[in-house]
Amino acid sequence: MTSPGPLEAFAKAHDLRFRAGGSLPQHGHLLTRGGRVEGLVDGTLPGGVEGTLAYYTYTYETTDSDGNSTTHTRHFTIVVTSVPQSIGFMPSLGFHAAKSEMAGIGASLEQMVQVDLGGHAGLKGSRCYRYKGASEMWTRRLFSPALVDWLARSEDDLGFELADGVLTTGRGGQLGSAALAGLCEEAAHLTAAIAAESEEDSNTGVAAGDAAKDPKAEDPRMEAALRAMAVDPPESIVAAERAFRGHVARSPRTLGRALGYAAVIALLLNIPGAAIPILLAVAGSWALLAAIELVLIAILAFFIFRKDVRESGRKYAAEAFYRGYAAARGMRLEEPLRFAATHADAKLPFRPDRVIVGPLPGGGEGSFCVHGDGSKRTDRVAVVIGPAGPIAESELEAEPQGLTAKDLDTYLEQLAGEDRASAGPSTPNCASPGTAAPRAGSAPQ
Repeated sequence: MTSPGPLEAFAKAHDLRFRAGGSLPQHGHLLTRGGRVEGLVDGTLPGGVEGTLAYYTYTYETTDSDGNSTTHTRHFTIVVTSVPQSIGFMPSLGFHAAKSEMAGIGASLEQMVQVDLGGHAGLKGSRCYRYKGASEMWTRRLFSPALVDWLARSEDDLGFELADGVLTTGRGGQLGSAALAGLCEEAAHLTAAIAAESEEDSNTGVAAGDAAKDPKAEDPRMEAALRAMAVDPPESIVAAERAFRGHVARSPRTLGRALGYAAVIALLLNIPGAAIPILLAVAGSWALLAAIELVLIAILAFFIFRKDVRESGRKYAAEAFYRGYAAARGMRLEEPLRFAATHADAKLPFRPDRVIVGPLPGGGEGSFCVHGDGSKRTDRVAVVIGPAGPIAESELEAEPQGLTAKDLDTYLEQLAGEDRASAGPSTPNCASPGTAAPRAGSAPQ
């Protein structure tokens, strides 16, 4: 392990706090690799941005065709900053220069599409990816000729990943003292560019049109299941899950999908294992060959079918739960990314999975944002009043039997009360749209 000495010296030179270790937000491809921090500095970094400068290392294994495993270690120097205004416009974004060892993707690659950087000669070998549902126009404005030229002039091992408002900017290796300030300034430049584009949309009133769209938001299969079941508003997600699992399991389409996928996978498996089908065919053992193929398809179909029933049942039950919860309280569900875009000035502390808008306990209107189901420490809830806040937020916790309507009611009442206290007696229901209001603290547990 390289000594964190340069980081400690950097901290002293810039009057910042140094720590030998610590944790970083679990957002983006790099920071979710299970790596370790080998020294960090946080505070107002060179370039004027609040963030964390750290040495970060992760290891992984590869196995060759002979079954030999090799362990690889990757060292990075990274700057982690926050750009919460970007959540609704660009949930994930990534870039890696020609010699960068960062993946340069903010989320899984299936959610991303490549960005055309115009064939700039200085970016040969570089790649940039954006969230599939992000606005093409917003992306073009962000990657203006000025920003593209700036990227072309940057170090050839520079990479960055934006994921749910967390920006990680990094270079390979553990940089010495002379290069640390430069990396901080590059991170500050990127942070400012992304924040400025997000704020410009808010200020000009075009946020709703430029908001990103979840490619998976529309699910005709789920809508058909919700119409067919017509369950009463469930008191918890778990309460409705069994009924929806049964509905999915009885659907002929579920079995058909499982068999279709299984047949395709079996066909692909026959390619590397072609010797066995060929030998059986040459020997004229067609019955045995057919039996083997049918057994393989049946096994694959069973596991695909079971996974589909579980995942779809859970998804449909959650949707029924939240729709029922909102309707019972005179509220409505709003598309989360659109909400994050139109409320960029509020600087949401997380990317919401659900947004429920309407009357709040105790009076006034507001928005209830939920991330997760209360089973993880990173799950959060918040109540937002007005397009710019205030916001009261809390960790979301649920009992082992799952999140209930009573749980949500408790958080909603507590956080709405905190918001009103933060807004003050003169503005009980909302803050001025153009003014960033103070953020309230966590809800009491």
